[in-house]
Amino acid sequence: MFKEGSPIAYDAPAELKKWPSLKGERQKDRGPPYLVYNGTLADCVRELMGKPIKGISLYDIMTKPQAAFDQTVLSPGDAAEMAMRKDFPKD
Repeated sequence: MFKEGSPIAYDAPAELKKWPSLKGERQKDRGPPYLVYNGTLADCVRELMGKPIKGISLYDIMTKPQAAFDQTVLSPGDAAEMAMRKDFPKD
């Protein structure tokens, strides 16, 4: 998903959002996702990775596109991949 050799601006503004759900499934017809956390991209990744694995699929990270990725919505899988990068800030 991420372009090799392209740096990620982990200090970029981002929002962690959660979709309305029923029985652990996203309910897109029940409205848009709501804000859970507002901060940097790195902080949002940390917040998401701290959520229980059972419900992690209900979350997305919203941020502006960067050279390393060209989308505005990052999935939990994208966040996990980002958290494993060597350049991901530890604190």
